[in-house]
Amino acid sequence: MELINQGYSVEGVLRGHPDKICDQISDALLDEFLSQDEDSKVAIECLGSGNTIVVAGEINSKAKIDIEDSVKRAYRKIVWHANRDINVINLLSVQSQQLQTNVKNGNAADQGIMYGYACNNEYNFLPYGYYIVNKICKRLDEYGEKSKLYYSDGKVQVVVKNEKIKQLYINVQHEKNADLNYIETKIKENVLYDIDCQEIIINKDKWFIKGGIENDTGVTGRKIMIDSYGGLICHGGGAFSGKDPSKLDRSAAYMCRYVAKNLVANNLANDCLVTVAYMFGEKEQIMLKVFADNNYSEELTNFVNKKYNFESSAIVDFLNLKNVKYLPTATYGHFTNCYYSWEKINKII
Repeated sequence: MELINQGYSVEGVLRGHPDKICDQISDALLDEFLSQDEDSKVAIECLGSGNTIVVAGEINSKAKIDIEDSVKRAYRKIVWHANRDINVINLLSVQSQQLQTNVKNGNAADQGIMYGYACNNEYNFLPYGYYIVNKICKRLDEYGEKSKLYYSDGKVQVVVKNEKIKQLYINVQHEKNADLNYIETKIKENVLYDIDCQEIIINKDKWFIKGGIENDTGVTGRKIMIDSYGGLICHGGGAFSGKDPSKLDRSAAYMCRYVAKNLVANNLANDCLVTVAYMFGEKEQIMLKVFADNNYSEELTNFVNKKYNFESSAIVDFLNLKNVKYLPTATYGHFTNCYYSWEKINKII
């Protein structure tokens, strides 16, 4: 894509970022519902502020979940340094009959547009900057929890030109009297040991002492650009986390990514964007287009339409989405792990 060719900047966040806390709790609850009832219909959003987490959304499931206990357990795993309990307000309700009927019939339960992208490189077919910023975030989380030098909230941002990192910015939450020079040295040694960058700036904000929902309100779905392609590629209208695979915001975006990645991996395009659109109550998509190397490809569009079934239930079956653990997708992007079912590469020609 042209934006990527001209140079760009992307960001990532650590597990303890307030919005990511809410994404993870939403997906942790989703996993619990699906583990007891794989046909659960779940749409869960969280709002975290201070020491309170509000859980809201619509559920249709045979599962019996202790919501308050599950939220508290998930929070303690994410914010490993938390020294106080949280309050949980449960506002979950039953899914409306209107939505239940369409989902049961295999129809789209909402209208929407979804996108999937891939480019030909060694970074799991993703833009280099987006891939590397999430890799750094993951390493920071792992080293922070192991070393206890800093806490779970943090951000990473890179500026990339010609597939090289020109600038790298890292800010991590820390104790008031922390030795920031020592933290910087240890991050460079243990996290950035193989990162080639001209300029690295760590903890320029020397007062990043409070973090997570204690410092700033978090909401499920607010980091949708970090979840997909870092803002470099279109995302579509809906977030992913907290939604069961019958929700096309999630499943169709995964399917688009699968198709785009396989078109590139099979040498049918060097750079590929797949987009699909649905209308409420309709079984099939109302539009599907493939753009290859910055141009609309009628040939690839026809190929994809003939080869793949984009109906909601067909996507769930094709990608085995009832048997996915969704919590891991809530951090470091939904397309960075090559072991997810929608990241598999197959011979398609």
